[in-house]
Amino acid sequence: MKRKPRTIYTNAQKAVMWDRWQRSHAKDGASGYRLDWNGMCFVWTGDGRPSELDAKYAKGCDVYVTELQQEVVEINSGVQGVPPFLARYTIDTHHTPAYASGYLANQVKPRLFMTTHMSYDAYAVEETVAEVREHWKGPFHFGAPDGIVVNVTKDQIWVREGVLPDFPNSKAPQFDFTNGQLIVPHPPTSREEIQEPFVREQQIDPAKFYPEGYHPQLLEEWPVDSDLVVPIDQMPENLRNSMGDRWRQKVRNQEILEKQNK
Repeated sequence: MKRKPRTIYTNAQKAVMWDRWQRSHAKDGASGYRLDWNGMCFVWTGDGRPSELDAKYAKGCDVYVTELQQEVVEINSGVQGVPPFLARYTIDTHHTPAYASGYLANQVKPRLFMTTHMSYDAYAVEETVAEVREHWKGPFHFGAPDGIVVNVTKDQIWVREGVLPDFPNSKAPQFDFTNGQLIVPHPPTSREEIQEPFVREQQIDPAKFYPEGYHPQLLEEWPVDSDLVVPIDQMPENLRNSMGDRWRQKVRNQEILEKQNK
């Protein structure tokens, strides 16, 4: 893939150049971006699996920002109420493990490495740093919480925080348990159907970034040939509570309406 970066603005003294490349995020369309200006550059990868293209096009940038997902799937399941298999599958088909983010940073060699799109709860922070430091020993800063501001000059880089609400977090996916089951629909398409092979071929071999003695069982394909069905009485209580919250509220509202109509 050979191409020249595009010029998006220029004057007599300076030109702003940008470049983009494909990211492996389950289907075609995800992109990483590099912005060059005044002898400095900034890279934002967005979501995606770790790729050789990231290392190639981000090489030598001043600030390198990518996403990461920590290897705390079982813990996050208890905290966020998301089934472990669903988290594992999502990471292994859509996202960059924390170990891989540090591996890529060590290839890119930025002046400052930052990560975002991740759990920023207190229980995960030290684990995040440990996984990143498996490969990257240089300057590192969380791109979290939301609103982090980065100032860059040719001599210095410093980070400050914006003023935003505390502890924003995502809500567990909601399901209707009326029939006594959790039904997770089978994906209507596979990655092979909606993503060109070239993008997946650029993904970095996990053996290169996971530490010796640790390699999770990757879940890159949907685990069953149909919808995944689990009776709710076989689900852990925290998952029933988190994923059935909206359904329980609906049931309660219906009961109130029925009493009022008697």
